[in-house]
Amino acid sequence: MEQETLKVLAVADPAVEGYLDKELGILDGYEGKVYFHIVPWADYYPMMMKAFAGEADYDIVMVAGHLWLRDFAEKGYLWELELEEEDILPVIAEEMKYKGKAYLSPSFCDGHMILYRKSLLYQVLGKEPGSVIAPQEYIETAKAYKAACGEQAVAMKADKSEIFTDALPFLRMYGGDAYDSHGSAVCGKEEAVKGLQSYIELRACAVNGTESFGNGEIAEAVRQKRAAMAVTWSGQMGEVFKEGCLEPEDLGFSTFSTAWNVTWSFGICSSCKKKEAAEEFLKYLRSPEVDQKVGKKSGAPIRRGSYLEGAGDCPWFPVQQKMMELARPLPDLSKAGEKNGVLYEKIFEVFSGKKTAEEAMKEAGQMINGMTQL
Repeated sequence: MEQETLKVLAVADPAVEGYLDKELGILDGYEGKVYFHIVPWADYYPMMMKAFAGEADYDIVMVAGHLWLRDFAEKGYLWELELEEEDILPVIAEEMKYKGKAYLSPSFCDGHMILYRKSLLYQVLGKEPGSVIAPQEYIETAKAYKAACGEQAVAMKADKSEIFTDALPFLRMYGGDAYDSHGSAVCGKEEAVKGLQSYIELRACAVNGTESFGNGEIAEAVRQKRAAMAVTWSGQMGEVFKEGCLEPEDLGFSTFSTAWNVTWSFGICSSCKKKEAAEEFLKYLRSPEVDQKVGKKSGAPIRRGSYLEGAGDCPWFPVQQKMMELARPLPDLSKAGEKNGVLYEKIFEVFSGKKTAEEAMKEAGQMINGMTQL
């Protein structure tokens, strides 16, 4: 009897491209049949929700780790799976669970990484930034570079679909945050508003068009040396360093003391009728052999052994491991997609000059906490 094809809904990211890369031959090493439907980040969430609503037929979907796990586990969208932790980094293995049960299989981590041009910053500062810096230092460095060189210093990932998580380290820089530990919105508090105002100040130091920059635009700005600094995701590091990057040896790495990290993962839909095959496929994707190959392409593997084996080719690995250790997750949230959607919308309104940070964050807090009370 012919084996049925597993259908996977995946977000467009370098790690997913790695699974399908003919030269890497990942799918050739799996005996079953698999179809990947890859959707851009900006369109991904609504497509995934169609799968959970039974309006689209997928066996496996990608999930943004702790960001969405509570909702999906409590609503019964995901099937519990067996996760052999082995040398999966402990912080990642823990993120795969909700109330002690594993629902996710890790693919790659996406946390805040700062890339900078050593030569450009050295001529202004006389030194390079440390491996971990506060957002205040990032802003001061950008202003100093612009004042000294008369050129725009940074590329900001400020597209409406990216801006909340790009701004998050700055919301935390004076002790604020988007949510408290219980999941209530605290973005309207003075500390978070002040942090957002500092993030907005960076725009004066940013290259043209930054309000529509996503992962691809940031990667190109760094690769072509059009910005002295930029913040991107750890899962984009391989894309930055691929062939064609100008003077890759000139790139340095740092992270924020207020960083956030999420592990993009796979979950098996409760409606899946091929659960045994789906579990076997995910076990294969997170195997040491696949993680080493795909981890180099994305720049963000999930196993300790992959970081050791790939350190020579991926000079950002030491900083990235440090980032994962210090990154602070967001709390488990109900209606996480809807609540975070408010923050993307309101922060972009501030960035676009439509509202002040105080107005927008107060509105966001009221809207989000209103959802909790429904």
